Amino acid sequence: MNYNAGVIAVCLAAGKSQRMGINKLALPWGKSSIGQSVLEKAVKSELSFTIMVTREADHLHWIDRSLFQTPLQEKWKAVICQDADLGQAHSLHTGLREAMEMEPKGIMILLADQPLLPVKIINDLVFRYMKGLHQNIDIPFLAASFQGIPRPPIIFSTKVVPDLLKLEGDEGARQFFRKAQLTGKLVDYENSWDFFDVDTKEDYEILKGVGTSSE
Repeated sequence: MNYNAGVIAVCLAAGKSQRMGINKLALPWGKSSIGQSVLEKAVKSELSFTIMVTREADHLHWIDRSLFQTPLQEKWKAVICQDADLGQAHSLHTGLREAMEMEPKGIMILLADQPLLPVKIINDLVFRYMKGLHQNIDIPFLAASFQGIPRPPIIFSTKVVPDLLKLEGDEGARQFFRKAQLTGKLVDYENSWDFFDVDTKEDYEILKGVGTSSE
């Protein structure tokens, strides 16, 4: 039984990088950039497809040209969120609506500023979620966690999408967990660095001192 088809990722890449002052996704890291690293792992993972939600002013120069060529270009596309300045919820809505048109079995929320996230976590969550569906286990979400606290990436059942579309402004998945009375599942991982996100110049300096992760 192949458990790794049917999960589509929505990768949120439409933030203003306000605390960084420049587009943090374009910052060099490893052999590419912060945003490139996340997208490359997504398209090389067991995800069926990845939707990169971007802002109108982003010309995607931080994405290597190889990702625009076959076969990798068949695994993802960029979608512009016209009202990205109104908050993260609007970027999320854009990605969710696009993903639902593809009739997925589940939707994974990824953050484009988590370059240390290993492919093995993406694949593990996809496998667990699809295995659960095969066993008729109906759960609203399956989330990665560290010390019992949910962290992206998170796979949501399509049944939860109408509730996610009710989020407003800068509300994201974290606020959704607080507001919704849902019983999902957490998969605890041991390395907190896997979920490190880059928001400030200080974060970027820390990132540069950490080895790259892709496994």
